[in-house]
Amino acid sequence: MSSLPESRSPRPSASVLTRILSILDVVKRTDAPISVSELALATDIPKSTAARMVGELVSQRYLTRDADGVSLGLRLFELGARATMPRRLVSAAAPIMSHLAQHTGERVGLWVQQGTDMVSLAAAPGRLPMLPTSAGMRSPALTTASGKAYLAFCGDQHVIDRISAPLIDDEMAHFQEELVAVRTTMLATDAGASYRGVLAVASPIISADNAVVGAISVAGPAGGMQPDNVSPLVRAASLSLARRLAVA
Repeated sequence: MSSLPESRSPRPSASVLTRILSILDVVKRTDAPISVSELALATDIPKSTAARMVGELVSQRYLTRDADGVSLGLRLFELGARATMPRRLVSAAAPIMSHLAQHTGERVGLWVQQGTDMVSLAAAPGRLPMLPTSAGMRSPALTTASGKAYLAFCGDQHVIDRISAPLIDDEMAHFQEELVAVRTTMLATDAGASYRGVLAVASPIISADNAVVGAISVAGPAGGMQPDNVSPLVRAASLSLARRLAVA
């Protein structure tokens, strides 16, 4: 039996979130797998309720279960790694984005997925004054080049399903075909679907453990930017960024 850590018991009226956090906190501070009975005792949560919550946390990979009890799952470690990733991405991408902007003369963006959007971590200005270059700009993951570049390599089907939920029939088939093409070329395009008159090309950023962590893009006026000329530069930039991340 594991040594039970001290824990602040949730109030009888504690919310579901409070109880879940209490469970995770106890597991985190336990030096060995812990049983549901022990968790219920340590958190003052009814055993049937604790068992139900543990089952859900296991199914979502926040906890892992074996014959000795439950322990922290891989998803928490993944989330912890992702919490530091934005800073690493911005730092590693800065010289690459500057170089790409100089060679193309277009707006360069660094993007990560959040909810149903892609969120800009950084951007270098180009010929598109209508698009801000400050961090925090949100664009729909479903239609943007950066979104499609990310989704083509996203390992979480729940994320893909949530983002593609608005699509029906032929739209869904076309979207899936696009993702297949992106997996082949490592490049995605958006010919004005997200922003009228704006053409964008993006490539996924793949980490050393083969997980997609974001995308880098170049966007310019639809009538003045040649995607065939820009695409090799975008792909080279994403590869260079992946190498920099691997040694960061």
